[in-house]
Amino acid sequence: MTRFIACLALLTLIWVRPVMAQDWQLANADTLAPATFLILTIPRDDPEALAALGDRLEADFNVPLTAEWPLNALDVHCFVFDARDVADVQELIDQMEADTRIRTVQRIRNFTLTEMYHSDPLLPMQWALKGMQVLPVHSKWRGEGVRIGIVDSAIDRDHPDLAGQMVDLRDFVAANPEPVAEAHGTAIAGVIGAGVTNEGIVGVAPGAQMVGLRACWQDGSTPGVCNSFSLARAINFAILNDIDVLNLSIGGPDDPLLAELIETALQAGIVVVAASGEGDALVYPAALDGVIAAGQGVGKSVPAPMIDVLTTAPGASHRYASGSSIATAHVSGVVALMLAKDPALTPRQIAQKLSAAIYATETQPMLSACKATFGPNAECAL
Repeated sequence: MTRFIACLALLTLIWVRPVMAQDWQLANADTLAPATFLILTIPRDDPEALAALGDRLEADFNVPLTAEWPLNALDVHCFVFDARDVADVQELIDQMEADTRIRTVQRIRNFTLTEMYHSDPLLPMQWALKGMQVLPVHSKWRGEGVRIGIVDSAIDRDHPDLAGQMVDLRDFVAANPEPVAEAHGTAIAGVIGAGVTNEGIVGVAPGAQMVGLRACWQDGSTPGVCNSFSLARAINFAILNDIDVLNLSIGGPDDPLLAELIETALQAGIVVVAASGEGDALVYPAALDGVIAAGQGVGKSVPAPMIDVLTTAPGASHRYASGSSIATAHVSGVVALMLAKDPALTPRQIAQKLSAAIYATETQPMLSACKATFGPNAECAL
């Protein structure tokens, strides 16, 4: 088995033109069941020894190697092993953790795209932009020069509201991807950055450069699902490719590998915005220190529109969407407006400015894009 250590940017798969020339053993993320597939990270002190090490670990622990790829952002190599036929997976994990060749080991975790469905055709079109006082900012700033990484399901780049808004699309779910368009990712992209030169909707930051990082896929029972394998690869790409804002409209269990990657992203100056969840407590990764949680009425989350928001849907259509996923998209868009005005802002400074830009409406607290961008004493009347 031949393996080469190379830049992950050369290994990722472009939706429109799949990159086939690669030597990493990848797998479709949606085939890796949670709890019974294990991700191991290995130090890259001796890259030439990695090929033999993969074979030895496979033999020593009697589990088949399913996938491998480099996480250059952490300077490690990852192996995925299939432990479905192991009687006691936890015992296997304990044995692997005791092995000095292995840096970390964990189970694959699943995450879900957070959303609630509500539909009311009588709601004012795009009430959220008015409620968040976005339009006064558009007179000066629209997110120009800011790159937003949308870790989500597949985005319909051909939608009239999104045509020209997506500067890149990458697929970390399918080993050999084909062009697809999925509802959740398309909705998030519309809220963040739908363009202004059309007859459809306009996003919070229509001047931003959006990068679609498909790490989630639709399934029949939920808006979508992601896992540690696909999310780690997508976040790694974001760290290595000049992403300024990382939108994570997902929620799930604590995950050590993703926590390490998100911490690395924050240290690199990337602003990470994540969904607070729909319950009474912050979900992961919104609960991580340094991550900006977005939602309504949950812990320390930044309040943003999340009920019956008109946005884009696959096939040149529109729909109403709800949930903390939608709130996350709004906050990511506001962050892009802030960075367009002042690119030197750090993630911590942005979080402080967002907290100072919350104002009281007749029904609930709400983030003001105007106050976040121009200051808490700005005159923000439409």
